Amino acid sequence: MSDLQPRQLWEAALGDLQVQVARPSYDTFLLNTVGVSLEDDCLVIGANSSFAAEYLEKRLRSVVQTAVERVAHSPLDVRFQVSQSSSVVTATEIADEQAQPQVQTSNVETPTRHRFAGETPALPLDPRYVFSQFTVGCSNELAMAAATAAAERPGQKYNPVFLYSPSGLGKTHLLHAIGHRIRERGLTALYVSSDQFITEFVRSIREGRASEFREKYRSPDVLLMDDIQFLSGKEQTQEGLFHIFNELHHSGRQVVIASDRSPSALHPLNDRLRSRFEWGLIADIQPPDLETRLAILRAKADALDTSVPLDVLEFLGQRNCRSIRELEGQLNRVAAYADLTGKPVTMALGEQALGGLQGALEAAPRTTESVLESVASYYRTTPAAMKGPNRERSIARARHTAMYLMREDMGLSLVEIGRSFGGRDHSTVFQACSKMAGLVENDTTLQRDLVALREKIDRA
Repeated sequence: MSDLQPRQLWEAALGDLQVQVARPSYDTFLLNTVGVSLEDDCLVIGANSSFAAEYLEKRLRSVVQTAVERVAHSPLDVRFQVSQSSSVVTATEIADEQAQPQVQTSNVETPTRHRFAGETPALPLDPRYVFSQFTVGCSNELAMAAATAAAERPGQKYNPVFLYSPSGLGKTHLLHAIGHRIRERGLTALYVSSDQFITEFVRSIREGRASEFREKYRSPDVLLMDDIQFLSGKEQTQEGLFHIFNELHHSGRQVVIASDRSPSALHPLNDRLRSRFEWGLIADIQPPDLETRLAILRAKADALDTSVPLDVLEFLGQRNCRSIRELEGQLNRVAAYADLTGKPVTMALGEQALGGLQGALEAAPRTTESVLESVASYYRTTPAAMKGPNRERSIARARHTAMYLMREDMGLSLVEIGRSFGGRDHSTVFQACSKMAGLVENDTTLQRDLVALREKIDRA
């Protein structure tokens, strides 16, 4: 074990985890982690906050340990700690702003504005996500054109721009690219996740600082909002966004929104807000074809220090990937594996590095049964109990959670969901989903449960 470096080992494991872990969880809890040390057959992993370290320990420990052992080819334990060298703060970390020094983020905030109590730091723009690094193909050319128009002529041509696609196909890349281009022009851009927006909105109301909240979000030249689908069912937050949107639009400022589904498929969403989303240009992104996948891999390989032969790139491009993120994750895994072992990249090494991943790449789409079984297992009950008349609190919680996930993630109708639960009336399903939507806005335990459940369902 002495020849293994913790940084290299963890980077190789991250290439594995990037393929296996759902994108929201990977970006929130794993993206900025580092390999700190390797002692006594234990890899110490540095996380960027106590919240992230706790979540990794409780929810992802087993999958992380399996990935580490796979790339190390030997039994290893893992331990998570807060990395003192990391300055990154995630949107889910609610910091005590009054006890911490304020940090200026010039690329996303106006320099003269002060934070209000409870505000989370603005999410930084990823330097890798620029227009020149976005590979254009038939599947994404409209989205690229819309993003370019928003960056070059903010508030003039298409406003808002609404980008949607399944996870991992480039929406966030385009949002960041717009932000970088806006900054280069001397204008201001604010990139925010819907989770951060919800957290700040709730706190601003609780602390009586709604005017400061509105000032923050109506001040940038361009507002970039990611994962808007998580606002579904949050009526108060939607109302707040509705008024901010109107102020930005009327003052000629650009709004760009990303979602995993089209505006018409966002349920439940305020009709007035949905109509605003449909004012401008709606552009979807489809999974890339083989030619585009190869072009993406060539571009990613050029950015690596490791030489990747064409036959290996073609081998990667022909594998069954659900997203560009998975495609990049496989390339990163192969490159990290080569770096870890000190061997050149070959077809044999590529096959060895990716061994055992094929099943993860071919995960079946979500079904009512996969949701029922995963939720039942998570809450230690059974699908039969969830479908039955039992009103015990733990079973009711599992039942309502499953209904909520079917509604939010699968877009099923109330009648279809009721049919999956022993023929329950649609009004019963509506009440359950509405109750869950209200709880998830402030219940951090439920928020974490939903993240874990979505990962569990995707792996089912």
